[in-house]
Amino acid sequence: MIKKTYAESSEKILKKAYAIVIRNGLILLVRRQGMPVWDLPGGELLPNENEREGMQRLVKEQLSFDNTVEDLIGIYTKEYREDITYVYKVQETISQSKMESHDYVAFNFFDIRNLPLNIFPDQNRQIKDYLSGRYPVRLRFKQNRWLIRIEKFIKEHKKGK
Repeated sequence: MIKKTYAESSEKILKKAYAIVIRNGLILLVRRQGMPVWDLPGGELLPNENEREGMQRLVKEQLSFDNTVEDLIGIYTKEYREDITYVYKVQETISQSKMESHDYVAFNFFDIRNLPLNIFPDQNRQIKDYLSGRYPVRLRFKQNRWLIRIEKFIKEHKKGK
């Protein structure tokens, strides 16, 4: 039996897009309902949605500001799950003095070189890839027990809503 590639089995693949939003040298991080962990803004793309257009839509819907999707920082996959994550640098079209969000319980700008300790490991790596200036990156994350536990918690939390 021949194993299908990501491209051949795309109907089963969950596609996500996350934004790196920088303002005055600070990076925007968000916290989701019931999660004590900081994350990049973003989420799941719609079926057959273009990655850049989906990224722009997610930022507009989740954070209520117009934006321009700039550089692709990386395309990330996981060896233990079939999904693809696209990370983009996103620029605010007009710098907002106040953001609004109904999707996040908290959002804040942090010093990009002094991130909070409670940040998802994947996003921490994606931010480091941005800081390196050498992108786009293609990376396949290996299985991580801590990450699997937190992802299981997220899945169970979503079911409980």
